[in-house]
Amino acid sequence: MNKIILGTVQLGLDYGIHNKQGKPNLSESFNILNTAFEKGIRILDTAEAYGNSQEVIGQFHKKFPNKIFNIITKLSANHSLKKGQLLNHINGNCKKLHCKQLLCYMFHNYESFKENIHFYNEFVTAKKTGLTKKIGISLYNNEEINDIVNNYNEFDIIQIPFNLFDNASKRKKYIEKARKKGIEIHTRSVFLQGLFFHELNMLPKKFDPLRPYLLSLESIKKVNNFNTQTLAMQYVLQKKYINYMLIGVETESQLLKNIESFQNIINIPHKDIDSINVEEEFLLNPSNWNS
Repeated sequence: MNKIILGTVQLGLDYGIHNKQGKPNLSESFNILNTAFEKGIRILDTAEAYGNSQEVIGQFHKKFPNKIFNIITKLSANHSLKKGQLLNHINGNCKKLHCKQLLCYMFHNYESFKENIHFYNEFVTAKKTGLTKKIGISLYNNEEINDIVNNYNEFDIIQIPFNLFDNASKRKKYIEKARKKGIEIHTRSVFLQGLFFHELNMLPKKFDPLRPYLLSLESIKKVNNFNTQTLAMQYVLQKKYINYMLIGVETESQLLKNIESFQNIINIPHKDIDSINVEEEFLLNPSNWNS
């Protein structure tokens, strides 16, 4: 459980192609957060762009002052801040989240970072003044990882996709390079936004190029008698070079099923999964799915 971060985009937005539940109401959100805390999860991932996710967390902290999470949040790519306003803005996030300090404040993505490079030093100042313990950035591809690792020494955390398709064959050497620089690796998209649960006969046509790889996964699951959820999560959890894995849920029951899968240690055929090499890499980025 000490490698798990609970993502909260689902608490603020309808999110994910496999999301049949929609955004939970406040009571359901509180049940999810309560269960997460009781089961030992202590870190939440949110963002200014995740609807009212931050407000939901803040209301939870206010109602349950003995259940305060460590919070990672991200600067909105669509902000209207001017130079010199960032520290007050982060302080406003803390008030909204009802916490004294952030665990990490991040740039929401690489493009936003490059467009707001003037805020980099203000991020560093926020860390030095204690508004946030760490600073980080959410990335998508290996070129971005390389640039951050080679040229920006103050980042403590990078958050990247890592899953059964976006796997060690694509990421490992870049992750190990980052680790050598002392950077924490947080991974997201463990279920590729629910794609791994999609029935093959119901797969939208735009995903047809991924069908052979999904069939390979089906074969691995069948031979080893694995279910999708346990295979996907244990594959990531068992990678020693990954510090934290981020997961998101829409319901408390989903969270409990995930927790069961965390604890259900199985012998993963890592070599078989690592040998899956998706050539259509643009389909591994969900932001391309609507293009």
